[in-house]
Amino acid sequence: MKVETVPSMNVKRKKKRELHRFKDIAGSYLFIFPALSLLFVFSIVPIIYLIWLSFTDYSLPNPAVFVGLENFSRMLEDKLFMKSIWNTLVYTFGSMVLGLAAALGIAVLLNRKLKGLRFFKVFYFLPTITSEVITAMIFLWVFDNNLGILNYLLKVFGMESPPAWLLQPTTAMLILIFIGAWRGAAYNTPIFLAALQSVPQSYYEAARLDGANAWKQFLHISLPSIMHILVYSMVMSVIGSFQVVAVVDILTNGGPMDSTMVVIKHVWQQSFEFNYVGYGAALSLVLFPFLLFITWLQLKLSSGKE
Repeated sequence: MKVETVPSMNVKRKKKRELHRFKDIAGSYLFIFPALSLLFVFSIVPIIYLIWLSFTDYSLPNPAVFVGLENFSRMLEDKLFMKSIWNTLVYTFGSMVLGLAAALGIAVLLNRKLKGLRFFKVFYFLPTITSEVITAMIFLWVFDNNLGILNYLLKVFGMESPPAWLLQPTTAMLILIFIGAWRGAAYNTPIFLAALQSVPQSYYEAARLDGANAWKQFLHISLPSIMHILVYSMVMSVIGSFQVVAVVDILTNGGPMDSTMVVIKHVWQQSFEFNYVGYGAALSLVLFPFLLFITWLQLKLSSGKE
């Protein structure tokens, strides 16, 4: 009768453990394979194709012709692209500051459980679930120069020549900023409310015993406790602001005098209206490191404050 030695038994146990480990890993990859396949087909492949297009002169229906860095050198001479970046930064800063401030203020009020606020909770999230196109149409109905309800009311109250809100550079941009802030406040209010409700009440009780008023409690307890959520919302607001296009399309179409020409609108025009697909791909490719830098800068500044 053959008796197995201790080393041989250890080797078999080790092989069994390795086989079980391999099965676990293989099973895990099988579970995530469908999601990875969709990610590869609909995200990775288009990104690789976009990078290829950015080095070509491609106008439909003609085949793509490799031109090297010509699109990127053209980009440096494109004054409208530089202006669109500036317009987008102005829109981003204005809508982010107003939207986050409004969301934080509403969240603080909702967290206090004042009378009548339960009724308001039904409505504050509506701008987020409303389509951007529908939102733009509503504001077009309000601010249109000829048919807008606002100018109609101003004429009723005696103003003979109401402002052409969407035909003046300053007011057109302010209206876009207001719309972005309105939608941003609706999106971030429940996030801030959940963050405020997670702050331990014992902190506020201790502060009240020390004589701290409501403002000091907010400044020294609430705000530091939700700073990580605030930074997240800032980053998401920047990314979302660089994707705005539908509202601009309907309200101003980038005008007047290109004062509301944002980056994505410019990319769309170059790619699909003027049929410079290769140049449009190069423009969109440049946005990625730009947004990455802004995100890194915000996270760096927030970590420095902590």
